[in-house]
Amino acid sequence: MEKSPLISVIVLCYNQENTIGRTLDSIIDQKTNYSYEIIIGEDASPKDNTRAVCEEYAIKYPNLIYLMPKQANKGLLQNYSDCILQSKGKYIATCAGDDWWSNPDKLELQVSFLENNNDYGVVYTDLSVINVDTKEFLKDFNTSNHKHMPSGEIYKELLFENKISACTALFKKQLFLENVDLSEFKSLGFIMEDYPMWLELSNQTKFKYLPVSTSTYSVGDGSLSNNNEFGKIEEFELNCNLIRKHFISKYPLNGIDDRYLDRNLYKTLVLRGTVRKHYNEARFYAKKIQINSVKDFMLKTICFTPAIFLFSKYLKHIKCA
Repeated sequence: MEKSPLISVIVLCYNQENTIGRTLDSIIDQKTNYSYEIIIGEDASPKDNTRAVCEEYAIKYPNLIYLMPKQANKGLLQNYSDCILQSKGKYIATCAGDDWWSNPDKLELQVSFLENNNDYGVVYTDLSVINVDTKEFLKDFNTSNHKHMPSGEIYKELLFENKISACTALFKKQLFLENVDLSEFKSLGFIMEDYPMWLELSNQTKFKYLPVSTSTYSVGDGSLSNNNEFGKIEEFELNCNLIRKHFISKYPLNGIDDRYLDRNLYKTLVLRGTVRKHYNEARFYAKKIQINSVKDFMLKTICFTPAIFLFSKYLKHIKCA
């Protein structure tokens, strides 16, 4: 009888013909004592030959790769859900078709930790970031930016910022099956799967951050989370706030309510608009901020004076927003 793999690696891809091979090679090259499988969710890419590349890999590695059957486009949440239901592993890792694992010991490090620490259910790591438009490459992103990366019970910290890049994470499948309902996320209007998933799981288990870079994450001006078009920025941040409001109602924290979250949203959009020189949009959200502190007063004042141009340069210099 064939033994089930310990790890299932889910690869979601869509119009990524030029990068999916690199992604799959980086997973195949993992050096681990633990068995794993690769589940590819190719979501009916209409513009290129992504599926043809995936089919080549599935034929070449029949005992390692399972390519989900060809269907009409499902969308991110349904595609991810179907891949998890197909998976056989105790642990789940994910990697999008334009990212890749730059550390061959990723799975070994993470599974070894979870196998020896039963009170933890999710482990994530540092990463490198490449901007596919500017070709700017930043190694060890969290370390380079001196970011505090939480471990243990991290719900409150996650509520204000999603610090976990999905391509770096590995989690227990059973925790997901018992607590995460992607169809509910979809019905609530969430446009992403990872952030609400982390918020739910952070109320069920401990998270562990390993300060070693394992993955390279691709960003570009066209992505929702990293976009120069303010409408896309706004869509992303408004959806993040929708997610936060859902979870603060489900898992309340003292002193944090919808008004508190809205204030943080407005400030975030002011900063993200200013750094990208969307000054009218930044001023629109600045008007919504009620002045409760000197910092609030200064931020609103800056937005409605020529100082906003210098502030934009400063924010860009410190790589803010």
